[in-house]
Amino acid sequence: MKFEPKQITLQNAKTVFIRQAEVSDAEDLLNCVKTYIPTSKYIPKLKSEIKLTVDQEKEWINSFIINDNSLLLVAEYEGKIIGNIDLTGSRRKIMEHTAVIGMGMLQEWQNIGLGTALLSAIIEWAKNNPILELIWLQVYTENESGLNLYRKMGFVENGIIKNFFKRDDKYFHNLTMTLTV
Repeated sequence: MKFEPKQITLQNAKTVFIRQAEVSDAEDLLNCVKTYIPTSKYIPKLKSEIKLTVDQEKEWINSFIINDNSLLLVAEYEGKIIGNIDLTGSRRKIMEHTAVIGMGMLQEWQNIGLGTALLSAIIEWAKNNPILELIWLQVYTENESGLNLYRKMGFVENGIIKNFFKRDDKYFHNLTMTLTV
């Protein structure tokens, strides 16, 4: 199912283009991810763990294009990718009605409405997707801005796994949230 591109104006008065990722975005998207991962407190991945090559990134992007219950969106400003959101549908037949969300963006684009715009776009697409019924995500319980966004968008809390994440010998809890679409 195709995604109709959107233009949105953020709280900083800048207009951003949200569109479905294309294989040709691989290098730019990979560079964006490599930039925001090290600055994020709440994405459970270290910069040293980003080992994808551009060709592997192309394959990853293509997996969203060919799977009917998955979608990868990028946010662009002046032709530069500034963030992304992915909805990865389960490949298992018994769970293909479910998909997990992952999102990230450059630090300077946070807290000005981009996360809301990306999440709104992916929810709208999921609601119109005939396969999907349940979308879900995982969030650090300490991530107040993330929790506020997800609650505002209608996600409900399903459970906490204590001490799920460990960074610099400090533990963090993992909350799973779902939205029926």
